[in-house]
Amino acid sequence: MAMIQLTAADGHELSAYEARPAGKARGGVVILQEIFGVNPHIREVANGYAADGYYAVAPALFDRAERDVELAYDKPAIDRGLALRKKISLDAMLADVAAAVDRASTAGRVAVIGYCLGGSLAWMAAQRLKGVSACIGYYGGMISGHLDPHPKVPVMLHFGTEDHGI
Repeated sequence: MAMIQLTAADGHELSAYEARPAGKARGGVVILQEIFGVNPHIREVANGYAADGYYAVAPALFDRAERDVELAYDKPAIDRGLALRKKISLDAMLADVAAAVDRASTAGRVAVIGYCLGGSLAWMAAQRLKGVSACIGYYGGMISGHLDPHPKVPVMLHFGTEDHGI
């Protein structure tokens, strides 16, 4: 479990958290952050998948605007995360996701799993990126605005019935 460097197709270098399983990997997973960065929660999620036998990579999707972003779960952090998100195009973020998918593919088939911002990006990865075998998204708020094209891989989406933000 360590931070590594990835290079996107456009030459951008970004950090990513890497969690390796104890034995041979069952496959790869790319864990996509909320607007809070690759914080302790996202690293814990990646570590959980590694404990279950998967090679996990969590790209730092805010590196194009600011490096080493780890935000708390409070109103000032939400505002800062939203401001950072607006500085980076979705296409640029997807290029960074693609770099993580490429890295995770060294372990076999790759699932992209994302939360909030990451849930939306996971959906878009299922639509647009090569090398993705499955997508799991949690409360991706931008999905309804990006329904086309149809995803190319199996998708499982989760939304809370009492989540007033979605």
